[in-house]
Amino acid sequence: MDFEKLLLQHQHRLTPAQRQVADYILAHYDEAIFQTISELSRKAGVGEATVIRLTRTLGFEGYPGMQRMLRDSLQDRLSTVTRVQESIRHAQDDGDILTKIIQQDIRNLTQTLQSLSRESFQQAVEDLIAARRIFIVGLRGSHAPALILSLYLQFLRKDVHLIVPGYGDVWNQLLGIGPDDLVIGISFPRYTRLTVEILEHAKQQGTRVGAISDSLLSPLAAAADWVLPVSSSLDSFIESFSAAVSVANALLTAVSVRNPEETVNALKAREAIWTSRKIYMVSEKKR
Repeated sequence: MDFEKLLLQHQHRLTPAQRQVADYILAHYDEAIFQTISELSRKAGVGEATVIRLTRTLGFEGYPGMQRMLRDSLQDRLSTVTRVQESIRHAQDDGDILTKIIQQDIRNLTQTLQSLSRESFQQAVEDLIAARRIFIVGLRGSHAPALILSLYLQFLRKDVHLIVPGYGDVWNQLLGIGPDDLVIGISFPRYTRLTVEILEHAKQQGTRVGAISDSLLSPLAAAADWVLPVSSSLDSFIESFSAAVSVANALLTAVSVRNPEETVNALKAREAIWTSRKIYMVSEKKR
């Protein structure tokens, strides 16, 4: 079991100080896996005793055991990310903003691919297929991946509801949700309060809950049955949603191939409507 799975399994037992250490490790794993306990505690802004208690909460006898696991599970992606980060440094030196930002998106995609649990991804796919109704909430910048996920799930004939404040009361939209439904929240720092509240409400109703966020320690994770952690850092005033959209694309593709015949029939019905209503431009050759 890797570090992120351990955190998800024990998240309800972690104190705020222990979460602070875990957040630091997740954000700086390329440094943390080599740090002594005193270095790690100083960088994370806590006492050494907090680090020791974290290791025991996660099931290790001591810090060396956790550090060995961190090195074993993260060493493969370390070399990949380090190469990407080196490219970013060159872009910064050259003043090439286009290269710099695209390279950072590549880094976000690489980190997401390496860290995302295949087990959690598969559970998300199973929930999307099994759900009677699917409710998706992504506010502010997170509305972009939420819109893509909801739109294309509708193409697959799923009963999907994109929660958009301002178009009817949010809580009325969620009226009657239960165990057969699925609520997915998408949010990144600084997390939107309403998204967290919606997931908490869904959990209280016994509804399946999923989250797409930046970390297994995100506020969304506390109410979630599964979390898909996505890297979103960008040296800009905005977050990067490239990896979030890529994960949404992967979920949509995985759902579509589970029942090919149903998918084809659903898309044929859509195409018929689009053609009759002339939704898309038609080239002269096809007329």
